[in-house]
Amino acid sequence: MQILDARNRGPIWGEFTRAQNGLAISNLARAFHLPRPQAKAAILSMLGALIQRFDEQTVSRGTLARLIELLGKNDYEQVLETPTLMGATSTQVIGNDALTALAGREESGRIACRAATTAGISEMIAEYLLPVVAAMFMGALSAKTRANLYVLMRGPDDAAALAPAAPAGQFPIGRGSSGFFAGTGVVTAIGADPGREAMYALFAQRIRLGGEVQGQPDPLNAARRAMAEGLGVRARHAPWFARLQRWGATALQAASTQTQDRLRSLRSRPRDKR
Repeated sequence: MQILDARNRGPIWGEFTRAQNGLAISNLARAFHLPRPQAKAAILSMLGALIQRFDEQTVSRGTLARLIELLGKNDYEQVLETPTLMGATSTQVIGNDALTALAGREESGRIACRAATTAGISEMIAEYLLPVVAAMFMGALSAKTRANLYVLMRGPDDAAALAPAAPAGQFPIGRGSSGFFAGTGVVTAIGADPGREAMYALFAQRIRLGGEVQGQPDPLNAARRAMAEGLGVRARHAPWFARLQRWGATALQAASTQTQDRLRSLRSRPRDKR
């Protein structure tokens, strides 16, 4: 697995280093009582894994639709920009929502374990840190894809006229437990906005139904491209097409090997007869 490296900064890492006046990493380290170098190492490991999972999972209609629903339901960008939300129970909950869609319980545990090993921190701290990083990851992704998604949802003319969402209310600050790792958490939307949520939910439904929505084009591939651009990765094809490409490449390689073997055999025959 390719782990995100600070020397190869993609757009998501760029949002992390820009947020909170450039202090997001330091503030997150302080919230979890970690030295900044260890916090940074853990965050890079987690981001690398989340980007890979996103890159793999967005080929699925269901997964992509669920992630878009979450972007509409919660103001993840508020978490990215607000130091006091890093330790909030509500952040743990919406971060776990993203992890559920992207990775699931077992893979999330492995991501936390690898990050703990990489950064030299305890697995327990990594388990608490991962949902917060996931929420901030979604905030960074929202910031990088919002404009393109609005165009897909509303059209270029309507998207330009959209008003920004109303600011969200404050949430109590406290060290909440992860829904994955401690089995607790209250489902609370950060920065909930009914208009935004409805718009994203409708777009997610269009992705799920695809060509079944009469009179509307299938938005799946356009949404994939918007997400890929935000992540700084290439747009991926559907799983069956990717498998077909791998099968074709393997078949061509096998055919090439067989042809070379036959040519060598034919060239050796005259020498044998002499």
